[in-house]
Amino acid sequence: MLTIIVLSVIVGSLAVSMSTEIRLARNTEYDSQMEWMGRSGIELARYAMANKCAEQKNIDALNQFWAGGTSPCSNDVENVPLKNVTLGPGHISVTIADMERKWDINMVANPRNPQKEILQKALAEVGVTDAEQSSTIIDSILDWINPNETAGFSGAKSDYYMHLNPPYYCKNGQIDDISELLLIKGITPEIYWGSNSTNHPVSAYQQHGGGAFSQPTANQSGVGFHSSDQPQYPVGLVELFAAMGGKLNVNTASLKTLQLIPGIDEPTAARIIEQRAGPDGIDGTDDDAPMQNPGEINGGNVQNGPQIGPAAQALQNYIDVRSYVFEVKVDAEINGYKRTFHGIISRGTGNSQQLQCVKFYWE
Repeated sequence: MLTIIVLSVIVGSLAVSMSTEIRLARNTEYDSQMEWMGRSGIELARYAMANKCAEQKNIDALNQFWAGGTSPCSNDVENVPLKNVTLGPGHISVTIADMERKWDINMVANPRNPQKEILQKALAEVGVTDAEQSSTIIDSILDWINPNETAGFSGAKSDYYMHLNPPYYCKNGQIDDISELLLIKGITPEIYWGSNSTNHPVSAYQQHGGGAFSQPTANQSGVGFHSSDQPQYPVGLVELFAAMGGKLNVNTASLKTLQLIPGIDEPTAARIIEQRAGPDGIDGTDDDAPMQNPGEINGGNVQNGPQIGPAAQALQNYIDVRSYVFEVKVDAEINGYKRTFHGIISRGTGNSQQLQCVKFYWE
């Protein structure tokens, strides 16, 4: 009996091992197919962004096909589906989002012309109410980007970061990925993600006290950041900033990012969204009325909006009606085997319609 039990265990173990080996072999076989499906999804995204209605070629808005909108074209441009597209042995779904719906952190924190008012409004929206904490975060972001080795009044350079555990150098250059904010003095996971965000791992630097105001903020699994005895941050910096892009696109920006425009408060930002959404009040539908130029935000075009004058004209230093950098997500699946690909597509400035994939990777 003992022999039979031992043999049964051995056979069972071999069966599990063979099943794992078969699954790994199958996944390896799918790898090349998956990659080409991901790249095909990027090409599909380029097609979707290039085939715009003639009357909308000079703007980017949420009612357009690439953004999942339903605006009809006067020239009947053919719109192919972006979701559950059959491709070879599997299928893909493509999601496109422009970077300009958020603020470009490198533009806002440009050391030659820092937009501190935008950073201050952003931190206030996040829930950072302490003036000293806000000043530390702003100066540290500027120092992270500034190539000079001299730290700002409340900021930090390599001499600060090299004393952390683990130590690391200050970037002294532009932010390439918005998650770099987690490395910057004063920015905790709650400030970056928002207190109500879940399932985000705590970075190694933050776990070891990498922030100026570091404190235990999440369990080791990164399940969540909520704690009744700690400050609550209803919005995360990741919702307001991107690491690429240009001026803020008022046709795609959220209420949270619109109200960061200097001179724009929350009620005015809400009216901008109300105007562009059209009579039904829903972005991305047939009756949308996206702005055709930044000047439409001035004067009577937006009820109670900023009046024509130096302050209103200065808004055009911050806003646009076009987007130039797009993030593409491609979900691919073959027989239950799934993989997610990401691409960054850049479009030439001005009237150029050239679309180029400048980055491609998978999770």
